[in-house]
Amino acid sequence: MTATAAMVSLFADRPCDTQPPYSQKLMSLGTNSEIPDLDHSQDVTITVLEGLGNLAVGDRTVTLQPGVFVFVPAGIPRTLKVETTLNLLLINCEADPEMSESAWLMNFQL
Repeated sequence: MTATAAMVSLFADRPCDTQPPYSQKLMSLGTNSEIPDLDHSQDVTITVLEGLGNLAVGDRTVTLQPGVFVFVPAGIPRTLKVETTLNLLLINCEADPEMSESAWLMNFQL
């Protein structure tokens, strides 16, 4: 099932001309929804505010729960599956071809 999510989007450009633009989306995704093909043409950071889900990043699965912060660079396939209503902040940014980064995860205690 594809997510039919309530979504509020805010778009802003970074103030410095040498950095690419980014967009911020505050998302609320319904229980048992899925985004099978998240855009992987841009870098993305995901901050989980509430709920549970799973993010498949390449061949690895990350459990999404409150306090989890994930960075995934452009070019890595990603799929999002929601278990319970999932509220998150998603930030997309143009990839910097000069940076060679891999995905990483942080878990904050809320």
